[in-house]
Amino acid sequence: MGHYLDTLDLPKDLGTLDLEALKSLSEEIRARIIDVVPKTGGHMGTNLGVVELSIALHKVFDFSKDKIVFDVGHQAYPHKLLTGRNAQFETLRQKDGLCGFPSPWESDYDNFLVGHAGTSVSSAFGMALGYQSQHQDNKVVAVIGDGSICGLAFEGFNQAGALKKNLIVILNDNNMAISPTVGAFSKYLTNVRSGDLYHKYIHEFQKTLHNVPMIGETLEQMSERMLTALKDNLVPDRFFTELGFNYYGPVDGHNFEELLPTLQNLSELEGPILLHVLTEKGKGAEGAAADPYKFHSPPSVKPVAPVAAEPKKAGISWSQCFVDCLIDAAEEDKRLFAITAAMAAGTKLEEFLEKYPERSVDTGIAEGHAVTMAGGLERTGLMPVVLIYSTFLQRAYDSIMHDVCLQKDMGMIFALDRAGLVGDDGPSHHGVFDIAYLRHLPKMILLAPKDAAELKQMFLWAKDLKQPVAIRYPRGNAPELGLDLPVQEIKMGVPEVIQAGEKVALLAYGAMVPEVLKAAKILEESGLKVTVVNMRFAKPLSSDHYASILAEHSLVVTVEDHALMGGVGSAVLEMIEAEQLPCGKVMRLGIPDEFITYMSREQQFQSIGIDGQSIAETVAKSCDLKLSEVIV
Repeated sequence: MGHYLDTLDLPKDLGTLDLEALKSLSEEIRARIIDVVPKTGGHMGTNLGVVELSIALHKVFDFSKDKIVFDVGHQAYPHKLLTGRNAQFETLRQKDGLCGFPSPWESDYDNFLVGHAGTSVSSAFGMALGYQSQHQDNKVVAVIGDGSICGLAFEGFNQAGALKKNLIVILNDNNMAISPTVGAFSKYLTNVRSGDLYHKYIHEFQKTLHNVPMIGETLEQMSERMLTALKDNLVPDRFFTELGFNYYGPVDGHNFEELLPTLQNLSELEGPILLHVLTEKGKGAEGAAADPYKFHSPPSVKPVAPVAAEPKKAGISWSQCFVDCLIDAAEEDKRLFAITAAMAAGTKLEEFLEKYPERSVDTGIAEGHAVTMAGGLERTGLMPVVLIYSTFLQRAYDSIMHDVCLQKDMGMIFALDRAGLVGDDGPSHHGVFDIAYLRHLPKMILLAPKDAAELKQMFLWAKDLKQPVAIRYPRGNAPELGLDLPVQEIKMGVPEVIQAGEKVALLAYGAMVPEVLKAAKILEESGLKVTVVNMRFAKPLSSDHYASILAEHSLVVTVEDHALMGGVGSAVLEMIEAEQLPCGKVMRLGIPDEFITYMSREQQFQSIGIDGQSIAETVAKSCDLKLSEVIV
């Protein structure tokens, strides 16, 4: 175990390995991934499927000079193990460890930090264009999964095929994205996969003709012309050829005997090339074929290094809470129509899709299309509910502005899943800009609940408005705050005062309410009872209700799990300036102007000072107060 990974200078020594040694190396890499990823968390299924492909690519190409770009990064673990990172592999997604995605800060073999689907063809084409404009002969390879071929990827194919630059695109086709791949392009690839049977049949047919006595060679030549014409109608690989790519495949992505000579031949050709490779997602992991979603990104089962204790959270995930609200409401409100963009499993929408197939759709990785389509649905009298991760909704910004907010009286609910810091998926997946990119859009209303009960209340309030409403909620479970308070009615822009105090007011938005309550407990034990406000809204803010809070406290602290620039703290300062509200000192706590690296969500909170203990320490320092030791 580990013989080749531990002893070879990879990828340099791949050239010395024969086929049997390459197969043994494949087994080692699979075993390494299967051993480590359940401990660290991460993406398993697709990585297990591209082991042979990754080895073959590194054997044929010299990526210290040539360039390889992985789409999304779900396919990059074998690449990491082949480029000098085996010894650090157990630090994957851990603080100060390896990134879960390709990272140029980590290795010169990584060219882009990638976390969103569909970017590889465009970025790889940019490299190819750059090299050739400088008369350099570096080879460029893009590896893209079938589930990642979205609008941006099509744009890249269109440009690359038109300009005829040297570029190799590997289509890793496992017939599965995070959830089953949807749409017409998925059906098209199924037909292409079926076309492989056509090629095998024709080969046997021509072999038979060749063996016919006397006239076999003539029959074979005639059949070649006939079958070429037939192929154009029966085997639909013309999609790529019409775009200007030379199409090859499909080939078996686990067979070195097919991969190596094919890649070697393609490396010597000119122009844009697409190689269609068939792989098995989760290959080598027991049970992966039966449950591909589980093996896409299995959760960490145990820490590999000491981490801060995670507060125990009762209840179910925020995602499940939201969908439960949606399902309950949909039984009576026939207007509700659910939309997601390749995130049915992640957003927990699968039950709704199954229960109401005529009132729901998964658009695939096409966030802009999902939003604009939702606008069209709304014009027919429906109430669209768009469930997309905060980080992915960024890609639909123009559609939100032009096709929702700019329209007349358009009611729509955006469920911003995974809002805020998301832990070990790191900066590509943090949902920390949604307040900033939505707050300045006219008509947009922004909400965030403190717990499951408030989430349901916000949803029921929002579904009857004729304005777009975005409700953000974080990764993880919705907390039970244990407050002996009635659930207050949602009123436009009005906050909820959870606890009245003096001198200091802590204004918390959404997921930060539990952390602020911890801070309040520490401060009260130290002799300072503070006011705790659940803001509920980031937009609008009712200046009438905030005026007294600002006037009655010498220190007001806003706390958010969002970038400080453009966040709720900025909204409070803008309200103060616009309304000329009297106030004391205002302090903003949130995410500084930097990308927060991968570590646990709790460690991220601590690193930027928005966990309960850190908030209390910040307030105490400002008030010249000595804190008591309190366990919260």
